[in-house]
Amino acid sequence: MNLKDINQKIILQTSLFGVFMGISTVLGWSQNSQVFLWAFTGILTSIYLYNNLTHHFFFHCLIIGLSWGVDCSLVQVLFFKTYYLNNPHFVNELHNISSSSPKITLVALGMSAGLVSGFLIYIPIYILKKIKK
Repeated sequence: MNLKDINQKIILQTSLFGVFMGISTVLGWSQNSQVFLWAFTGILTSIYLYNNLTHHFFFHCLIIGLSWGVDCSLVQVLFFKTYYLNNPHFVNELHNISSSSPKITLVALGMSAGLVSGFLIYIPIYILKKIKK
């Protein structure tokens, strides 16, 4: 696979959601609905990719998922004081998870969640492709 085969426009369009989620978590807007927002966006992204791509679905999904995780955690780290004020329970859990810096843990969790998100975005596309055959 060549990097020229990646549709950069689609990746940019869909990856901006990570920045939005980062801002909404920093401001504390999505504390109770974050899982539902991620799931809804994942489903919409899967449908969008299925309808607008012809090949390399898996790599697009992985890049988008990683972008979501990195973008979201980067916004949270850049505005960590505000994030801490609006999400004290989660930040305390970060301290319990690791004795290192909560910012490093936040980035690691973001990257891991992004990788998992990429796989989860790909699953509906894979199922739809198998059904279509």
